[in-house]
Amino acid sequence: MSGTSRRLLSVDALRGFDMLVIIGLDALVHAMARAWPVPSLAWLSNQLTHAEWAGVHAYDLVFPLFIFLSGVSLAIVDARPSSAAMSRRRRLAGAARRMLILVLLGIVYNFGWDWSWDRLRFPSVLGLIGVSYFIAAATLILLREWKARIGVGLAIAGTVAALHLVYPVPEHGAGLLTAEGSVNGYLDRLLLPGRLHGGSYDPEGLLGMLSAATIALAGAGAGAVMVSGHRYSGPAALGLAGLAILAAGVAIGAVYPPIKAIWTVSFDLIAIGCCLFLLAAARRLFDGEGTNAMVRRLGEVLAPIGANAILAYMLARFLVYPLYPPLAALSPLWEMAGLCALIVIQWTLLRWLFVRGWTLRV
Repeated sequence: MSGTSRRLLSVDALRGFDMLVIIGLDALVHAMARAWPVPSLAWLSNQLTHAEWAGVHAYDLVFPLFIFLSGVSLAIVDARPSSAAMSRRRRLAGAARRMLILVLLGIVYNFGWDWSWDRLRFPSVLGLIGVSYFIAAATLILLREWKARIGVGLAIAGTVAALHLVYPVPEHGAGLLTAEGSVNGYLDRLLLPGRLHGGSYDPEGLLGMLSAATIALAGAGAGAVMVSGHRYSGPAALGLAGLAILAAGVAIGAVYPPIKAIWTVSFDLIAIGCCLFLLAAARRLFDGEGTNAMVRRLGEVLAPIGANAILAYMLARFLVYPLYPPLAALSPLWEMAGLCALIVIQWTLLRWLFVRGWTLRV
């Protein structure tokens, strides 16, 4: 644990909302939809599930938003004088250390309470965050020119797209974007030991780690613009950029489908566009001098979750999710009451840590 320095409310609040979905809001919406099967709740519940394969639901953007915001935070830290005073070697070592800790925490998360060896799985959500963060961090540390950084992102996107569309996967050929026939599945089966979450591929596998780095780099670019004081650093410019990138992703998706499970470039672009737009909205709502007091209070409610996101994620895995099955066996009203209570308990703990300036740093 370490004390927190001055933080941007917009970033913590947006990350807090993202994590709120993961630590209980999604389960609460699903319970409400079962209790009251009206079209609006059915639609929202469906949006809080992953698309079966191609396509994008709101739930598919939860993970990318976290990756994007890790890039934003990376750029904010990179702009501090304390970072400039550190050697490149020391900063790279710090980024590598964070990546390794997240990979290890991800393996622990995958096991949960069942530590049987047949459950050993190396890829994970936290591992993918760690690797994509490290690629973005190394890019920022080693390349100071923004054009070079954009070049890295474009090179990664071009490589991923070429592998998806051109590389001839043995026994399947090129351009087959299925679990079994994609290059993602081929590389995961060839190189990864242990269990693959998707059976024939892993949604947090090797090529996914590389592809997701473009989202972290986009977040770093947005963060760098935010702290630059440039005339295009305001919410309007960020929002317009987001809409433009979203439109590009949708257009490309007509021929190169957006598939989160294998992190296609069209999906990355749609995710980046949505994340930029959400960041712009959060900046407009929470960071402006004329922010409405009630709106700012909402941001302050969400911020404790966002400031301790990794801790919230791990606590939910080991202490909250195991309670879902017994709650589901209760009547709908009692299930919803129990889910609300779990959210409140988690928030109370995270708030207690936040007001004391304690955050879990890795």
